[in-house]
Amino acid sequence: MFLYDLLILLVFVWLGRKLFQALKLPSLFGEVFAGVIAGPLVLGLVHETEAIKVLAELGVFFLMFHAGLEFDPKDIFKASKRAMFVSIGNVIFSMSGGILISVLFDLPLETGIFLGMVLSITAVAVSARLFKDLKILQTKVAHTVMAAAVMTEVFILVAFSILLDLSQTGELHAKLILFDIAKFIGYFAIVFYIGHKYFKQLYRIIYKGNKGFTFSIILALAFGVSAELIGLHFIIGAFLAGLFLNNEMFDDKVFNKIEDRSFGISYSFLAPVFFASLAFHLDFSAVKAIPLMIGVTLLVDLVGKLFGTGLAAYFSGMKKIESIAVGVAMNSRGAVDLILASIALEEGVIGTEIFSMLVLIIFIATLFSALGIKKLAPILKVET
Repeated sequence: MFLYDLLILLVFVWLGRKLFQALKLPSLFGEVFAGVIAGPLVLGLVHETEAIKVLAELGVFFLMFHAGLEFDPKDIFKASKRAMFVSIGNVIFSMSGGILISVLFDLPLETGIFLGMVLSITAVAVSARLFKDLKILQTKVAHTVMAAAVMTEVFILVAFSILLDLSQTGELHAKLILFDIAKFIGYFAIVFYIGHKYFKQLYRIIYKGNKGFTFSIILALAFGVSAELIGLHFIIGAFLAGLFLNNEMFDDKVFNKIEDRSFGISYSFLAPVFFASLAFHLDFSAVKAIPLMIGVTLLVDLVGKLFGTGLAAYFSGMKKIESIAVGVAMNSRGAVDLILASIALEEGVIGTEIFSMLVLIIFIATLFSALGIKKLAPILKVET
């Protein structure tokens, strides 16, 4: 029965969150852990039914919508030169690392490119929470990491859309890439043109009757559907809908209500279902078969992030300790990278082995980042 499955899954999610919070680790890993224990891998109490799949997909949608709400487009456009260097260094080293792994272990090129994409991403929400807890949110390191992470995420979303096209057509054409980039830029431009041109009319619709949240969901769904109609993934539409609604469309009271409700429905209900259901696709026996690949990928990932972002930060004018902190902090993962991994698994870009490996690496890299920044925080406070 669906409600029984959902009840059991959410009870284990709640317990998993409590456990990982007590360990001072991101709660989303507690949600994945809940799926491991309650799902087919261990107890077999919950399985991936159609209803669970629908809730998980809605979880992806709301996560991306809320991610867009958290970003101010002005911060993206006005990102510092320093953050841009860090983002470029991050993408170059991570993408190179992914391709290197594909060469070393005889994987398809598109798998290597995808690995590079996932390794590039830094979890903005996890980083922000970590900086806030350690009281270093207003430091140069925090500002650089947050801006660089946003820039990287936007780029990777576009690149991921191109990769999906590649996996479907089986060929890589310059015209296809340019067309996909043009589609995204055009879509982005139209979204913000509408927001600027029809600001007053939309404001009245959103505010009238205090139904801002309902209208924002309608708008987000419309963006998701329109994105798919032009060949982009719906997560891009959901993300841009969040950016659009954050574009000075309404006063703080209305925006905070929308943000609070979207946070609640995503992080308290739908997102946990999504993260827990990821565990249903894990295959520990497959992971045991590729220990060397896991070790090499983890090493390439951590070293690539540290050098790629740390050196970029250093040559952009940051102090040595700040540059090291940037490299460590950029290893925070979770959310968007797991979303992309689940979509890639569904689309056949990667198999269960690679998916399981990525979940493990994302967990270890986040643990490394959390412990490393905690050690560096007192020094960063003094430097500031």
